Amino acid sequence: MDNYPIIVHNLFKKACNVLKITGFSFRVMRRQVPINTKKSFKVGYINLRTKVICLDIYTPKKREPKSINGLLRVFAHEFAHYQKPPFRQFYKRKWIARSHYPEFYQQVTLNVEEFKRDGELSKYFVQ
Repeated sequence: MDNYPIIVHNLFKKACNVLKITGFSFRVMRRQVPINTKKSFKVGYINLRTKVICLDIYTPKKREPKSINGLLRVFAHEFAHYQKPPFRQFYKRKWIARSHYPEFYQQVTLNVEEFKRDGELSKYFVQ
């Protein structure tokens, strides 16, 4: 359990190399107590200005390590925020910020496919 964050850091570096993304750093989200999972739960976030990705690498209730497959999919999602950045759009006579849109989810799918094509990361995606 002590070396699990180190494993996740190494996976982050490998994911950056596979997607050819540089300049990002990784941080583990610090949660101390179990939380109520019935409410909305933030799995991770990205700060596009400082290029920091923060992930919760433990399950919400029992604080056990999450599966590597799930973490890689969250990495694909967070990197897609950088690859397809959010934009403002005039919708129903209001300006809205579009951070999740169809092209964004296509990029997430492409990132996961890149992970599946990689030799080391493909072993975590069992079919």
